[in-house]
Amino acid sequence: MSITLVGAAWLHLGATIVVVGYFAVLTLFVLPVLGRALPGALLGTTVASIERRALPVVVGSFVVFLATGIYMTGGDARYGGPGSIDSPWATIVLVKHGVIVVMLALGAWVDAVAVRAGASTDDGGRASAIRRFTLGSGVLTALGLLVLLLTAAAQAS
Repeated sequence: MSITLVGAAWLHLGATIVVVGYFAVLTLFVLPVLGRALPGALLGTTVASIERRALPVVVGSFVVFLATGIYMTGGDARYGGPGSIDSPWATIVLVKHGVIVVMLALGAWVDAVAVRAGASTDDGGRASAIRRFTLGSGVLTALGLLVLLLTAAAQAS
C-alpha cells in the first residue's frame, strides 16, 4: 500500500464531499430558509454573496479532484488510456468523468445565474433566477451523488 496513493484517495474523497456537501446543504436547507426569510432584493444579493464566497472552495475542490484523479487513474493497471472501455472499471470511470464534465458546465451556469439573481432589479427576473439557481444546485447535488455511486461501483469492479 502506497502512502501517496492513500493520500491522493483521501484528498479526492474530501474534495468530493466538499462539493456535494455544499450543493446539498445549499439546496436542502439554505435556499429554502432564505427564500422564506428575506425579501426579494435582499434574497438576490444574499444568494450571489453566498455563491461568491463558496466559489473558491468549490473550484479548489475541483482542482484537487482533477489532480488526484489524474494521479490515481494514471497509476491504475486497469487504465488503458483516454477513452478506453476495455474493462468494466474503465467504462465506469469514463462515465464518471463524463458526469464530472457535465457538473463543471452546470456549475458554471449555476454561478452565472446566482450573479444575475444578485444584479437583477426586477422582482420577476430575480425570482426566476433564484428558482433556476435552486434547481441547478439540486441537480448538481444529484450528479455529485451519482459520481460517488460510480466511484463505489468502479472500486467494486
